Amino acid sequence: MRLLRLMPALLAIPIWMSGCSGQENDTPDVTGVNEVIKPVIQLNAITMGSPPASGMDSFYKQLDELTIRDFGMTVRFDFIPWDEEKSNIGMAIASKKYDFYVGGSWSDFKSFAAKNAFVNLTPLMNQVPKLVGHYQGILERMKIDGKLYGIPQLNVPGAGREGMFYREDLRKKWGLPPIKNFETMEQYLYKAKREYPDTPMIIDKRYSDNLWFSLTGDKYYKVTEFAVAPIDDPYNVMSMFDTPEYKQMVSKAKQWYDDGIVDHDILGAQENETTKTLGLMKENKKPLEFNNHFGAVSNSYVSTLQSAYPEQEYGWFDYMFDMFPGTVFMPSTSVNATTQISIGSNSRYPDLALKFLEKAHTEQDYYDLLMYGVEGENYHLKDGKISYEGIKDENKKQSWTGVLDGYMNVPIRYPDEWQKIVEKLTVTEGPKLAEKNGTDPYQDFLFDTSSLFEQLANLETVQEQYIQPLNLGISTDIDYDLAVLEVKLKEAGIDTYMKELQAQLDKVKLSKGK
Repeated sequence: MRLLRLMPALLAIPIWMSGCSGQENDTPDVTGVNEVIKPVIQLNAITMGSPPASGMDSFYKQLDELTIRDFGMTVRFDFIPWDEEKSNIGMAIASKKYDFYVGGSWSDFKSFAAKNAFVNLTPLMNQVPKLVGHYQGILERMKIDGKLYGIPQLNVPGAGREGMFYREDLRKKWGLPPIKNFETMEQYLYKAKREYPDTPMIIDKRYSDNLWFSLTGDKYYKVTEFAVAPIDDPYNVMSMFDTPEYKQMVSKAKQWYDDGIVDHDILGAQENETTKTLGLMKENKKPLEFNNHFGAVSNSYVSTLQSAYPEQEYGWFDYMFDMFPGTVFMPSTSVNATTQISIGSNSRYPDLALKFLEKAHTEQDYYDLLMYGVEGENYHLKDGKISYEGIKDENKKQSWTGVLDGYMNVPIRYPDEWQKIVEKLTVTEGPKLAEKNGTDPYQDFLFDTSSLFEQLANLETVQEQYIQPLNLGISTDIDYDLAVLEVKLKEAGIDTYMKELQAQLDKVKLSKGK
């Protein structure tokens, strides 16, 4: 009779089906014969990168011990390659199969938020007081129209944003001067091309952003994709394409394209080609990466290449810190610039998902596991520092995208020369410079484009058909192409776009008493 009474309870346990967010696992948490049998909930997440070749079994074992104990749930991750992130995130959101999504300006985060793809976390924040306290008011600044759609990664003051990663040993061998400005950077690019004639030095479409900044960082702030403002008058915007420097930039892009510095197939490249670049550097077919983030280079490139080529030495040319130190500001807490982890509006358990994110940002055992993986399999801990010595490259675990928290990070042990660069940018000179410069002029500004739907759609078409080829150096007659672009921008509604942007910035200027 006892067995018969248990049968309905056993039959009622849901069978977990792959691909359903917030589903229940078919493995019940049975802690004793006389205790109530209850199912374990499974939440699903996406992250960028590739899973380690080994260690994921141990990772899930350790993670399950934490999450089943604290929440009666498990969490499983799917990985999206970095060179396919934008299209794959869109498809993942459309599938409604995940509880956690990651995103930022690189994934059209604001657009998805406007379409109610994510849970508005504001009403749930009273359930996670430790998380609110940890962010010290930053979460308020991440809201869109009073609604919080994600928990952002948390950066500490310092330098080290976009820059060029290069072989310092080759710079010395080639007798080139230290790379400190645009001219010395360009010298290195051309020498590298002569020494590696079969490989373009730039293969990533995003390089034009860094080219623009390298040429104009002491003249303009880039306010939006289409608008800039003078450094000494940040709330008075103009179209980027009306500046004389824009022609200078596209002329330089064309020169690099014609000279083979830029890949002639770059128009068909992915938005992010860092995986391909690292592969070429591992094969010793390319001596530099023109545009990447310092943190990504430090954590993904340096140890990998040092393991393969211990005799090589590496350098870093930081576009902000080295050329325009006045643009090194305190960490941005703007929706426009910050990567976030969001909870899908389809999730059946948003409260549990949010409490899990609270643990990730406030408890070290959670953070270390999600950030670095399993000690002994994905990394070693030596003298209180993360070390990848003896860890095969394919076994390093990439962190959950968006979970980065500078106040929870464990120091990483780097090769001596790179360690000096890390210390300078993130510990000594970088933080002092950021604190001196304060926050950037657009810290709390969020451009409301709700009245510009038609113009944005038209401008995006112009961007793809006319602006991008010019930016990448693909032009046979720059003056003619610029004249055509001017007409197309007018037809697309650039004047309406600029007028609305200026009106909103006028309000910001007034609120700041400028």
